[in-house]
Amino acid sequence: MKKHLPNGCSYSQPFIKPQNWQTKKAKVSENWFIKYRFFDPRYKEPKQIMIKGMNRFKVLAERQAETQRLLDEELKALQDGYNPFEKETPTSSTDTLSLVQALRMATDKMSVAEFTKRDLIRCLAAFEKAINSSGWRQLLLNEVSRKHIRHILDISSKSDDRFNKHRSYMMMMLAFLCELEMIPTNFARDIKKRKVVRKIRIVLEDDERKKVNEYLQLNYPSFHRFLHIFFHSGARISELLSLKVADVDLHKRRFKLIIKKGVTYKEVWRVIKDIALPYWTELLENSKETDYVFSVGLKPGKNKIQTFQITKRWSRLVKQKLKIKADFYSLKHLHSTEVSEMIGVKEAALHNGHTSTTMVSQVYDVRREERKNKTVSSLDNKFA
Repeated sequence: MKKHLPNGCSYSQPFIKPQNWQTKKAKVSENWFIKYRFFDPRYKEPKQIMIKGMNRFKVLAERQAETQRLLDEELKALQDGYNPFEKETPTSSTDTLSLVQALRMATDKMSVAEFTKRDLIRCLAAFEKAINSSGWRQLLLNEVSRKHIRHILDISSKSDDRFNKHRSYMMMMLAFLCELEMIPTNFARDIKKRKVVRKIRIVLEDDERKKVNEYLQLNYPSFHRFLHIFFHSGARISELLSLKVADVDLHKRRFKLIIKKGVTYKEVWRVIKDIALPYWTELLENSKETDYVFSVGLKPGKNKIQTFQITKRWSRLVKQKLKIKADFYSLKHLHSTEVSEMIGVKEAALHNGHTSTTMVSQVYDVRREERKNKTVSSLDNKFA
């Protein structure tokens, strides 16, 4: 049975699992949820909504109370005009806009790179869960202070490193709201980052490189080819997967990328190294200019694939089968290190598309400290 709303939309009677959730026989060992369908006459199919925020409570009375609260808040939001298709209410007034609605709007409307958008969406889900568990779903944007943002970051972060990442994305969302003058200041900016231990990056040893190369060449030649192209490219995985055949110039041995950093996007040419040219030539044979260079099967095609498909392949084919600990992105660190050793840090930074040597020196050059220590250890400065 549908429940009609003032805005012309409607929703089905919410279903709660378990059906005996209000009784003493309900089990907290089960996965609880609230489910309903939302109907908007502008869309052919309804949108199914599922709410699971109550499962973090392990005491029956607390889970029942949270379930009731989530149900009441969801129904009130629908009556107030909340539309799950658009993920916002038809208002932009900060007097009636909640923090959740404002963060959703910022995430939806910010112009950022595709991989950044995915990270923002993941962070938003964590923030919403923290907001709901704190009973702040109806907290208005004009009531928000730094203590609210700090509490949300604390609840949503399981480690100091995750806290710092969540803080960065929260700053992006609030900066967008500041620009629209919807909040007076960026509350996250004044929250200090947590100290974390920068772990030593694990990269492939020489014998592991040989082992991986031979294994992939024999069993998974397309992934072997992608590995070599990526290793020598200086590009990110996401940049290579966004590359079109039309943006590759084999004659001049270069390919064109759109660098999406900050507020400015720019096109840049990256060099194709002589050692990698045979892989590019083989890959692009009989391809169409409109194709993505790396599509299904890691060969040219019309469909774009996602970055996780590369890391998933590496985990399944290399880390699990060959017992390798280094992750796929460590190849970029390894190549940057070797370029730094061969021709210098500046050239390594330029090859990676960095505007300074900071990232290479502090992040990508994994043997920098080792070289410094070796130099110091060889000094012959006698005391007497």
